[in-house]
Amino acid sequence: MVYLLVLISVVAMSASQLLLKKGLLVIGQSPQSLSELGPFFLKAYTNPYVISAVFLGLITALVWVIAASKAELSHIYPFMALSYVLVAVFSLWLFSENVTAVRWLGIALICIGVFFVARS
Repeated sequence: MVYLLVLISVVAMSASQLLLKKGLLVIGQSPQSLSELGPFFLKAYTNPYVISAVFLGLITALVWVIAASKAELSHIYPFMALSYVLVAVFSLWLFSENVTAVRWLGIALICIGVFFVARS
């Protein structure tokens, strides 16, 4: 049960970040001055992708509270690093981002670390 909650947290957090990125790409350029801040946030928080990202962030927090109440934090928290893997893979696929060999190496090291934590 705990691992299912952690998996839900990882997937929801990753999806939240991807939706946020998509929403910000739709909105366009970030504010260059303080006077542009209000209209930017108004556009951001009325964008369906950003709203969905915030909602998923809330779901992540709620599910994580339950998971953290059922397991040792030092055991389950490293699994959240798997979101790096999901975000990198889907950023490459959805946004055609440049994921360099060094980033892949870092992601591989994260996976190795999570494997060792899972076995402990």
